[in-house]
Amino acid sequence: MKLLHALILLAAFLCIVWGPAVIVARRLRRRGDDSAMRALRFVLPAQLILVLCLAVGAELLEASNPAALLVAVVAATSALGALALMLVAALARLRRR
Repeated sequence: MKLLHALILLAAFLCIVWGPAVIVARRLRRRGDDSAMRALRFVLPAQLILVLCLAVGAELLEASNPAALLVAVVAATSALGALALMLVAALARLRRR
């Protein structure tokens, strides 16, 4: 039962971290721009590494409220991943002109 709970929490964590980036990439692909989909293979692992490094850093600094800090790190990393994909698509459009 504990394993099932851990898997559900892991799936929820990955959906929260990677969800906005994947949604942005899919919307851009529907518009005919595949550059964001190609960039996903770099952005998704980078997001995961960034969240893990920041979480470990917060733990090493002995933050007063580590749970709130982790939520903020996950939300910011998720938004930055989506923003990075939008910038990749915008740069690809500028190169095509």
